[in-house]
Amino acid sequence: MKNPSSRLSWVLALPILVCVSLPASAFLAQVTPPELLKTADEMMQKVVDIRGLQPKGTVQKGIKSRKEIADYLEQHVREVYDPSELQGEGIVLQKLGLIPPDMSYKEFVLKLLTEQIGGYYDPEKKTFFMAGWLPIDEQKPVMVHELTHALQDQHFNLEHTMAEDRKLKNDDRLLAHMALFEGDATAVMLDYLLAPAGRNFAQLPNLVIVMRAQFTTMESQYEIFRQAPSYLKETLVFPYSYGSAFLQRVRADRPWTAVDKIYADLPSSTEQIIHPEKYLEKKDNPLPVEDKDPSSRLGSQWKSTYANVLGEFSLYLMLRTQLSDAQSKAASAGWGGDRIYLVENSGGASAAWGFSIWDTPEDANEFFQALGDCLQRRFPKARRVEEPDSGFALIHSGEYDSVRRQGARVEYIIGLPESESSKLEHR
Repeated sequence: MKNPSSRLSWVLALPILVCVSLPASAFLAQVTPPELLKTADEMMQKVVDIRGLQPKGTVQKGIKSRKEIADYLEQHVREVYDPSELQGEGIVLQKLGLIPPDMSYKEFVLKLLTEQIGGYYDPEKKTFFMAGWLPIDEQKPVMVHELTHALQDQHFNLEHTMAEDRKLKNDDRLLAHMALFEGDATAVMLDYLLAPAGRNFAQLPNLVIVMRAQFTTMESQYEIFRQAPSYLKETLVFPYSYGSAFLQRVRADRPWTAVDKIYADLPSSTEQIIHPEKYLEKKDNPLPVEDKDPSSRLGSQWKSTYANVLGEFSLYLMLRTQLSDAQSKAASAGWGGDRIYLVENSGGASAAWGFSIWDTPEDANEFFQALGDCLQRRFPKARRVEEPDSGFALIHSGEYDSVRRQGARVEYIIGLPESESSKLEHR
């Protein structure tokens, strides 16, 4: 799914990544523009020393107020997100049980992203903008993080990569790319923070566990983040946490130049980020899923209005809404590829229709069983009806949910009006 973090990581510095112990006096100190700009130059040299990338040109720097940064971010959100596509995405997430059925998705995403405001690098203007209201010591880690993005952009043309990604209806791929970009910048920031102790980020415990453990701290500081469904929290943090853990695996026995080489052959799925061995060792690239509009099976009144790729991470989060973390991880592993559609008719009815392919029939069966358990727990009063192709349907409150498996493929429909289900007898 298109998630907030994948589209806006350039402009969002998560507080989870920059929590450092500061003396009380630091919050009382007044910062002046010349001091801030001088410090940014010093932090750029720190980044160069740590990351080993020399600037190819000048990184422009500017200072903005809290309101200016908030206004920029809000405008950027509206430019990046197509309103109709965002609406379709929200409906799919509701059908899959990932967000509440009454959530106004577009408005909530905007509030969530503008709640956590810090400095940002603008790749279009090639400029690093700093927060004019924060103490210098509090900003240094953010400077290191964002200036790493500036060097990434100069060396690896990330703006071009993201522009190309946005043309594809595959946000799992985009999220994987952002995990590399943000994991890289976070790793440099952590190396900067750990340098006085003579340590580096590769020596830390698994950063997925470390960062997710800080959700409680973030919830106590940020009201909108506290209200956010688990899906939004997890996808917002994924590029930083899983991306950093991916880089931990790379940097465990390789120099920074090994990270540079990855930019020439980017990871293509969240599966490769979650399981680095599927990228670093025997590469497990996504399998093609037949890209055929399924709405025609329901008649001329139906059409597909949204399509995307969920990927291993989003399927894991979907299962985890009802199942244990361990079962959800096991059942989403072995992902080979998928495609999710929103189908709608002229009367306003809709359904989420997904197709997935798995590495083996055994992997497909494990996902099939887990998705069935997930749906039955979500709708405990549903009536179960056995269907062909190792499948079944759940009928509840006038809606029809179906899961079918053939070999290494699993097809599922969630939220279709029961009155339309007879059209699917020979699908």
